[in-house]
Amino acid sequence: MKIYLLIALAFCFLLTACRVIEPDYFGEKYPPTTHVDIFYSTHDVKKDYKVIGHMNLLNFGQDSVKIKFVRYAQKIGADAIVITGNTVNDSVKGGSDVVNADALKYN
Repeated sequence: MKIYLLIALAFCFLLTACRVIEPDYFGEKYPPTTHVDIFYSTHDVKKDYKVIGHMNLLNFGQDSVKIKFVRYAQKIGADAIVITGNTVNDSVKGGSDVVNADALKYN
């Protein structure tokens, strides 16, 4: 009986570890896009655009965060993102680094 409990517990931990992490998003959504430009300042955006929303995600590595932002931006129909910087989320014990980005739609 104990072995079944251990197997069930291990399976639950495995499912939790495989959870898909997506950015928190607040904004408008459009039909999906296939390409998303990445910027670090709005001054670098050379096309007319509007900000359609704001995203944030726990910082677990620059490359991983960029990939997650781009994939989510494609799902919401953004043409570009502007990574605006990091903040510290004090609601998590010890604080955690959160990366923020704006989603853009070209005019």
